[in-house]
Amino acid sequence: MATPSLILPKELPYEFLKKITDDFSDDRKISDSPFGILYKGINPDDGKVIAVKKLQENAPMPPNKAFAQEVQNVMALKHDNIVQLVGFCSETTKRLVQFDKRYIQADITESLICYEYLPNGSLQKNLFGTKGDQVVSSVNPIIDWDTRFTIIKGICHGLRFLHKLDIPIIHMDLKPENILLDANMVPKIADFALSRVREKWTEEHIASKYPSLGYGCLQQVLACINIGLKCVAIDRKLRPSIVDIVHMLNGLGSR
Repeated sequence: MATPSLILPKELPYEFLKKITDDFSDDRKISDSPFGILYKGINPDDGKVIAVKKLQENAPMPPNKAFAQEVQNVMALKHDNIVQLVGFCSETTKRLVQFDKRYIQADITESLICYEYLPNGSLQKNLFGTKGDQVVSSVNPIIDWDTRFTIIKGICHGLRFLHKLDIPIIHMDLKPENILLDANMVPKIADFALSRVREKWTEEHIASKYPSLGYGCLQQVLACINIGLKCVAIDRKLRPSIVDIVHMLNGLGSR
């Protein structure tokens, strides 16, 4: 179910987020990713729990860019299968930092994003579990097939919602670690740091936006996708041989 978000996320003070995560203590750490560390935040006043992601300086993408993309792309979204953004923080303060064997005063920006708290964690953890930093290969038998099927459908509903927006959002990093489960095992697509917004694509749009590709190149891409789908057909007898594949590729010609 998709509805416009009636209540936009709040801008929260850094000191408040520091307080509710017990100064970002290891005891409050939920997970660690290349883009940031996720903490459990508990408001001492009302006991409300939220998840607080503290973006890392050494992330694959600069924290300010990851922060802007994630907040802007999901701020006004509301869907049962999209994690709900509840708050954010971007504060710059002057601090003493060590540089070239001496201390200097520098502007340090703390970027944090807050979400609804999802107690069952990631799909990755629920399917395989973890032991230290290693993923355990054995499948978790606790999640029955009906639940798995419901999770699959939920993820698809979330993706469909994103792709059918007036300005579609492409997640770009969909994987079990970025699917979170609520108390009822409802899946929520999370972590939009790499997400992109785009116009609805048509062949004419692609040709005009990327004239060097040309119409023929697009047809080649679509044909290659079709060949790839045939290669993973459930019935092995329907899968093309390498001779068939070469024949199909030769039939495409070259530009």
